[in-house]
Amino acid sequence: MRKITYLLVLLSISSSYVFADPVIDPASIKNQDKYYRDNAECKALAKDNKGGVGSVAKDTAIGAGIGAGTGALLGAIGGSIGKGLGIGAVVGGVAGGGMSIYKNHKNYDQIYKNCMRGRGYRVLN
Repeated sequence: MRKITYLLVLLSISSSYVFADPVIDPASIKNQDKYYRDNAECKALAKDNKGGVGSVAKDTAIGAGIGAGTGALLGAIGGSIGKGLGIGAVVGGVAGGGMSIYKNHKNYDQIYKNCMRGRGYRVLN
């Protein structure tokens, strides 16, 4: 039970991590009002096209399924199929969901950077 509690705490901490937006070179901003409009439009475009909750849920479910199968197999070897299945499902779900969140963020960053560069701004990272 203690291991599952640790995994849930780890999941809570990792899901609360906030990604920062890419940094725009201030020297490339010629008109502040246009920059604010462009920034908002590019963020909205990136948010709408990055992947979304559906892909996270799907990847979490796939990870949980793979983890459950692996955990059950290892549990059978160790003598406790149910315990192995449960732990494997939690670990696999956390791994699948975490990877999906990471991929979605990378997609968001790339779309945002391309949009801002296309509008004439220099993106520093």
